[in-house]
Amino acid sequence: MKKVLFLIFLLATLGIGVLAQESPEPVSETIYGLITVDLADVRTGPDFAYPTIGQLPLNASVVVYGRSGDFFSRWDGRQWLQIDFGNRRAWIYARLLRTSIAFNSIPPLGRLLPRDANGRVPDVFDLATEICEQWPQGPYGQSAGDFFGGRQEITVTYPGLQGANVYSVIVISPTGVRRAFDSDTTEATILLEDLPREEGTYTWRVAPYWTNSPVRYRWQQVCLLRTGGTIEVPPYADRTNE
Repeated sequence: MKKVLFLIFLLATLGIGVLAQESPEPVSETIYGLITVDLADVRTGPDFAYPTIGQLPLNASVVVYGRSGDFFSRWDGRQWLQIDFGNRRAWIYARLLRTSIAFNSIPPLGRLLPRDANGRVPDVFDLATEICEQWPQGPYGQSAGDFFGGRQEITVTYPGLQGANVYSVIVISPTGVRRAFDSDTTEATILLEDLPREEGTYTWRVAPYWTNSPVRYRWQQVCLLRTGGTIEVPPYADRTNE
């Protein structure tokens, strides 16, 4: 276990955002679910801490839009499905229905809530609606120009989320190499010297986190990564300090 934690810490220290989950590509086929118990609770978000907003009867049919969590060997309270419920989208524990495709094949859309050392959801979060629905879709911005002509850093901006106290901007090279640039505000600085020796168009994405620890591997990701923009990076030989 200590070796695993050390590896996670080492990857985070090197700025490799391997643990951040990303928003999925859209799925073309409609996914259906069939309720397998009577009076299945429907909640505002993918977690038992969210309030119940209604119930569904046995054999009710629903449209499924996405999942939260992964299924490994058993249901453990972390697997949720986003469904149509009346005139809104809501969440239901995945064990309470059968789906037309395997759970892990459903695109990820949500995450469990952060917890403090006592297992409680921090009071800074508003659970009346699903947390990530409260995170604005924009605006995203970045300082003018790119890394050509001697520029050594670019500042990017992104919307804030109530309750999040740290953000991680993941910069992804054309071949998929990642670097993380963290900030406790809605502004982060991407340093050219910290990017890989690879030219081309890089994509930057951002995710909000909550933490009460300075140790990065204890950060709890609140929402999936969202794409903010792209940055052009010159060949390594052309990177100067003009």
